[in-house]
Amino acid sequence: MEETQRLSGKEFTNKILNGAALGIVVGLIPSAIFGAIFNSLSQYGGIWVTLSQLVSNFSFSVPFLVGMFIAIQFGLAPIHMASVAAAAFIGSGAAQFTPEGWLLQGTGDLVNTILTVTIAVMIIRLYGQRLPNLTIVLVPILGGMIPGLIGRFTLPYVSNLTTMLGNLIANFTQLQPFLMMVLLSITFAIVIVTPLSTVAIAYAISLAGLGAGAANVGIAATLFTLVYGSWRVNNPGTTFTLFFSGPKLFMANVLQNPKVFAAIVVNAAVTGFVSYLFKIQGTTASAGFGITGLSGPITALSFMEGNVLVNIGILILQYLIVPLGIAIVTHHLFTGMNLYNDNVFKFSGN
Repeated sequence: MEETQRLSGKEFTNKILNGAALGIVVGLIPSAIFGAIFNSLSQYGGIWVTLSQLVSNFSFSVPFLVGMFIAIQFGLAPIHMASVAAAAFIGSGAAQFTPEGWLLQGTGDLVNTILTVTIAVMIIRLYGQRLPNLTIVLVPILGGMIPGLIGRFTLPYVSNLTTMLGNLIANFTQLQPFLMMVLLSITFAIVIVTPLSTVAIAYAISLAGLGAGAANVGIAATLFTLVYGSWRVNNPGTTFTLFFSGPKLFMANVLQNPKVFAAIVVNAAVTGFVSYLFKIQGTTASAGFGITGLSGPITALSFMEGNVLVNIGILILQYLIVPLGIAIVTHHLFTGMNLYNDNVFKFSGN
């Protein structure tokens, strides 16, 4: 088992981030791809209602999946893996006790989930093999209950991060439209490659209209920045997966190589400016998804007036041509300046 192997701080962090990214992506892909479609069709009842509920239910598994994938990254044994996954669920805060009983609240706080799992992995790596004959008794307590308890204590404080960021972003909506849309585009472009949830932030501040449209195109800008970089060094399957999983799949790559944010910010600023010109709008539900499941473009189209073909052309320009074009320019500009190289986009989460 790999828990006895000495790891550098960078290696340890990389395993945590890669595992977290995979867990988040796997848990949210069904909802991201089919959520809007099945929700629209649910008005016809029958199987569509069931499918809509199914993709929503699948997202509840995110804390477990984050714990499981991080445990896999460290090569933990099944008992250790199960304990880490349980700790992740407890620390996420997804399950809350109310007078009526237990209530599931989406994916919980992903930042606190990752913090809890990190503590669980550290404890297991330190003590998980000390008493092998008592593994099945001690590991669920040492690697599950104790980290979960610590996670419950840290949850209110960590959750304040999302609240504070939401309050900051809410201030942007008070600015004149041009500045608002550019700043929102940049902010959501950055947040999408962190453990913070763009969807949760959008709902926290009830982001809608032009602000939601700007947030949406900012995420698209990050996506194409990563797609172009990935296309040059990864196999086609990995790059293609980005269109379904969203930018968070490459969270570890970006956070380990923060200079990539330069390309993301430039792309998001330009894309946000273009969204101001075309008055791209969205809803709270679409703001945090980018083009995954075509949620953003479809929602934007519903707000547009005039010729449908012209509007579709505008959306192709907004969601494809502009972000991809800027991604190509910034990639060659910044790699030419030796700010970073192609290898920062090499996906290592398998």
